[in-house]
Amino acid sequence: MGSSQNTLTSRGLLIVLEGLDRSGKTTQARLLFEHFKSLGIDARIQRFPDREEPTTGPAINKFLKNAKNLNENSEAIHLLFSANRWLLNSKMREELLSGKNLIVDRYSYSGIAYSMAKGINKCWACQPEVGLIRPDLVLFFDVSPDNTSKRGGFGEEIMERSEFQQIVYENMEMLFDKNSWKN
Repeated sequence: MGSSQNTLTSRGLLIVLEGLDRSGKTTQARLLFEHFKSLGIDARIQRFPDREEPTTGPAINKFLKNAKNLNENSEAIHLLFSANRWLLNSKMREELLSGKNLIVDRYSYSGIAYSMAKGINKCWACQPEVGLIRPDLVLFFDVSPDNTSKRGGFGEEIMERSEFQQIVYENMEMLFDKNSWKN
C-alpha cells in the first residue's frame, strides 16, 4: 500500500489553460513555467495543437493557415485535432508519472468548443476525447471576443473571426465546470 501512495503523491500535475485565441494563455503558460523553474519544480509546456508533432502537426498547420471554408470537413478536422492530442498522450502520461508537471496551452475543451462552433454535436465532439488524461486543474481565461480581437495578429488564421470566436466563447462558458475550472 505504501508504494502506491508514493506513486500518487509523486505524480506531476496536469494544468490546462483554456480560452479564446489571443486571450493570454501562451503568455501565462510561459510565466507559470518560469515560476515553477525558479522554485526548482520540474515542468514542461505542451501546446495544442502541437504543430511539431510529425503525424498530424503539418496537416493542422496547413488547415489553420490556408483553409478557406471553416465548416468544410468539420468532423474530419475535429478527429485530426483529437488525434494530435492522442499521439502525445503516452508521452504526457510518462512525464506525469515521473513527477513532471505539465502546463498545457489548450486541450480537449478547446477542441470540443471550437468543433461545436462549427455545428458539430457536443456528444459527437466529446467521444474522441474519452480516455485522454484528465486535468488536475483547468484555468479558464475569461476574455471576451471583443477584447481578443483587438490584440496583435488577430485574424491571421481561419478560426480567428470575431463572430466565430463569440460562438466558441459561449461554448466554453457552457463547458465551464465550476468544480474543476478556475477563472
